[in-house]
Amino acid sequence: MDGREIPGFYFDTEKKKYFKIQTPRHAPAPDSKYTIDNIRKERKRQKIRHDVELKEKKLQKETIVRRFLNDPIMHASLDREMGLRKTSYYMHTAWPDACISPVSNRPHVVVDRPKPSIVRLFDRDPKTKTLYAVHADNQIKRRRINTPDNVPLPPPDREPEQAFHTATPSEYSFEPWDELHRLTSPISSLQYLPTTGTLVATAYGADRPPVVHFSNPDPDGPYVAQQFTPTGTTSIWTSRAPPVSFSAPPSTMSSSSVAASDTEAVAVGTSNSLLVFKRLPCGQWNVTTPFESKADVLTLDWLAPTTIAMGCRNGKIHLYDTRSQGSSTILRHPFPITSLRRADDETRLVCAGLEDSLYLYDIRSSRRSKSSVNSGNDHHYNKKYFEYMYPDRRSRKKRRTMQHVASRDWSQPVLTFEHSNKDGSALAIDVHPQMGLVAAAQDNAPETPAVRIHNLWTGKLAKEIERTGPMQNPEKLYQNQIQCLKFMDFEEGVELWSTWSGSIVKFK
Repeated sequence: MDGREIPGFYFDTEKKKYFKIQTPRHAPAPDSKYTIDNIRKERKRQKIRHDVELKEKKLQKETIVRRFLNDPIMHASLDREMGLRKTSYYMHTAWPDACISPVSNRPHVVVDRPKPSIVRLFDRDPKTKTLYAVHADNQIKRRRINTPDNVPLPPPDREPEQAFHTATPSEYSFEPWDELHRLTSPISSLQYLPTTGTLVATAYGADRPPVVHFSNPDPDGPYVAQQFTPTGTTSIWTSRAPPVSFSAPPSTMSSSSVAASDTEAVAVGTSNSLLVFKRLPCGQWNVTTPFESKADVLTLDWLAPTTIAMGCRNGKIHLYDTRSQGSSTILRHPFPITSLRRADDETRLVCAGLEDSLYLYDIRSSRRSKSSVNSGNDHHYNKKYFEYMYPDRRSRKKRRTMQHVASRDWSQPVLTFEHSNKDGSALAIDVHPQMGLVAAAQDNAPETPAVRIHNLWTGKLAKEIERTGPMQNPEKLYQNQIQCLKFMDFEEGVELWSTWSGSIVKFK
């Protein structure tokens, strides 16, 4: 007998025979094993055993057995390259503090405030050291570095007060500002692409529609650009190009070259979608709309050469893959997101939002259950958190409701950083993954520093940069907002550049 199923009969694999399935009251004593209830139980057990066997086979097939090498030196190198070698305690704790401790709290002026205007955003060509800056709302200007035959500079040992009350010569002091473009509405982002020398600017949009502006200032000159006006979009909030380090290892590519197989791309976040611009071989740019959102895409960053993370006004963090052209919601921040930056790995990102929130997320972490939120003090959104957010006794019902919302929707952060940003959407942050540092601009709350620098791996505060000079004026809130904050790599080391009450300063 082959064991095929016959209606009303059960095939016993041990006895190799068919037995008629009977009800318990009609089945004789020796055949009580083959009642309807017993047959159902036996088939259920067989299904469970079958599923377990399939799972074990699948696990065995997908598991790669690690081979041990005879040479211990090669074994150690392999562990390091595969990411299996854990970073030492001193690397995570002492290294970031050692990197930031020599940095002075005193700002060194790079470019003085261009009165009566102010500098809101800036970027720098790492090869020619040319500065590109946004003056006032809609002007884009360029300032070149001093030529060798210019006036020699004095030694940089001025007092902090003199840095803002007198003329402070620097390597940019003796060259004029060259106007390049004027957009039709306030500029929301500015970025220089060192690979091809392209300057990318986006405008919010007001009486005129929002635009995305591409230009090559050096070969083309001023007022020559390719401009896009996306349809169905009320605002453009941000733009971001993948770092040059994604193209190739530093040892094989200079900072001003592009691999032959690479296509330069720029991601743009709008009021209802993600736009991806790609540069054609002829130098022109084309645009696609791979992702549409119900909320404003306020910020974005590239986690990998083919992966874009987007932060929205409703707190959702979406992930888009350029290869599969698919997207998914991976994390949920409790407040509107103002800035996203890739951390030390493509699975970790730093997220800044309103209500003093600055968190480190890991996209691999799962959301905890409601019971763990209620009972676990190690959970970020525990009872103490909601008692701090809603201290009033009459808010007991609201605390319970928000605790349920947190367990259902909000993602658990890996680390939290001390931050002050109650309702400002323009404050900048930046991350230096090699040094393990997170720099975040603070709002103008009383007794709040201008910039806080944290340890990326422990969350501890590494340095505070206090407000000096005109940054102490409480009446100039908009002018004193730090909208641009960047870690700059030089041969001598790393410097932190920032807008500072309408000027550009550096901390070194």
